[in-house]
Amino acid sequence: MAGLHSDEIVNRVRAAVDLVDVVSEYVQLRKSGRSLLGLCPFHSEKTPSFNVNPERQFFHCFGCGAGGDVFSFLMKIEQLTFPEALQKLADRAGIAIPEPQKEQESPKQTARQLMYEAHRLVAKLYHYVLTSTPYGTEARRYLEKRGLSAATIQEFQIGFAPDSWDFVTQFLKKRQFPLELMVEAGLLAQNEKGRIFDRFRRRIMFPIQNTQGEVIGFGGRSLDGSHPKYMNSPESPLFNKSATIFNLHRARSFIRKRKQAILFEGYVDVISAWQAGFQQGIATLGTAITEQHARMIRKNVEQVIVCYDGDTAGQEATAKAIELLEEAGCHVRVAPLPPGMDPDDYIRKNGADAFSQQVLLQAMPITAFRLQHLRSRHVLQDKTDQARYVQEALAVIARLKSPVERDMYERQIAEEFSLSLDALKLEAKRVYKEQKSKQQRDKVAAGWNNSINNGKFTLTKTLAPAHENAERMLVYYMMRSREIAERVRQECNASFQNDEYGALAAYLFAYYAEGYTEDPGQFIHYVPDEKCKQLASGLAMMECKEDVSDQEIGDYIRQVNNYPVRAELERLREDQRKLNLQAASAEDEDTRKQLEIQAAVVGMKILELENALKEG
Repeated sequence: MAGLHSDEIVNRVRAAVDLVDVVSEYVQLRKSGRSLLGLCPFHSEKTPSFNVNPERQFFHCFGCGAGGDVFSFLMKIEQLTFPEALQKLADRAGIAIPEPQKEQESPKQTARQLMYEAHRLVAKLYHYVLTSTPYGTEARRYLEKRGLSAATIQEFQIGFAPDSWDFVTQFLKKRQFPLELMVEAGLLAQNEKGRIFDRFRRRIMFPIQNTQGEVIGFGGRSLDGSHPKYMNSPESPLFNKSATIFNLHRARSFIRKRKQAILFEGYVDVISAWQAGFQQGIATLGTAITEQHARMIRKNVEQVIVCYDGDTAGQEATAKAIELLEEAGCHVRVAPLPPGMDPDDYIRKNGADAFSQQVLLQAMPITAFRLQHLRSRHVLQDKTDQARYVQEALAVIARLKSPVERDMYERQIAEEFSLSLDALKLEAKRVYKEQKSKQQRDKVAAGWNNSINNGKFTLTKTLAPAHENAERMLVYYMMRSREIAERVRQECNASFQNDEYGALAAYLFAYYAEGYTEDPGQFIHYVPDEKCKQLASGLAMMECKEDVSDQEIGDYIRQVNNYPVRAELERLREDQRKLNLQAASAEDEDTRKQLEIQAAVVGMKILELENALKEG
């Protein structure tokens, strides 16, 4: 898009969409002064450093430097081009973008859009086959038998893939979708001979959506129990299992409202729980939870209940999940299920009230689960087995930060095995100190968080040179005042030494020359360079006094103007020092006198520059 008309559209969209609403779909924000604070979605962190300014509609992370306006955020988080982000936000705001204003799309953009469109159409096709054709009769009966209502089937757009090798293939071919691209998207498959065919056949189909609710893949459950029982779409440009959480887009508002998420192992558990009234359920997709999953969850909520299957495999998966979730900063509890039951089985057999009272409300702290899980792996037949278990249990308890909690679990173990509490505490103290010592040895400071304090900008130990600080402050005030920008343009005889501040100053001169108003948020969008855009957002987020005096601005301008003189002075002083050293060590009298004369000439230049600084 180009021209004045496109600027008007961009400004209309930006004015109509609240950055806080958009960011809140990805990041859990809390009030912090005049800004909102949360965990950055663009890098791993435990201490929030991601700030959103709701008044001026820009964001900045003091950890990784990411920053910009609502378009920058959506482009970065969804990996979109600017036209794609503009279209998405315009659709959200109900603003029509004239067709001629769209930029020509690259083949890569077109391919992604075709993949999205194909997934959307195929999801509707599968759902239609299940709900409205004879081909879906058996699958409908199966789902009814499993207790899923028509409303739930409609909500989750559950469908059915008929027992055909080319049902979807012909559907897509007739609509002129490139079949090779559909193979890449994961909707179709191709054998070694090059034949293309339907990937899913005779399976109940569960659409998998991204955080914005767009279909990016499918999970298929075999209707007759044939292997594999569950099959997901393969990895594709749209679908990454390690970065996708089932139902997050639908559950997000309920998670935020209840300040809690329930993590299940599979999508059937999520759907069953949703129908029973537990709408904060999410799940990973046929794969163990990853660090990326854990970080995504933490960015949306702090409290997580893990509710995995009650069998041995489920308990092992729970042990891994709580490690990753705890590492990501979540407060985790574990909901117990009877051996051999999964959440879907339990809800269908016992009902929603029992699931709430006997499972969710009985969720145990992670230390209690770890001890229970540890015990299930030991056969406590004799004193040797018991001693080994106690030793491992103390290592689990030693991880607790609270002395009160450690004391509680230590007393339980002493009572259970008829041990001396004093002796047990002595051993527990030794284990605790040993772990603390190891943690100190292994501890590595996080370099990316050194210059932030609860999301507020603070000076690092290494102070910037005076002229660089002056350049930064001038750009800060220029973003807020056309008058100051004009004064800097007229009075700054020297160029900014910091290239990025110099670039921002140049952008500001052009910005005001084009008639734009004093608006940091609008200026951030105006800046085309991503690095400069991030720097501008960081400066805009700084908290400095607004009523800056003319004298202060003048002092900053003098710092900038005087820097070349000061730099030249430093160079001349170094030259004079070297000449004096050479003269002192010269063996020839004529050479010594010549060097002294040269040093004196340099000294006169130094004096002139020093006087010039005083007069300035």
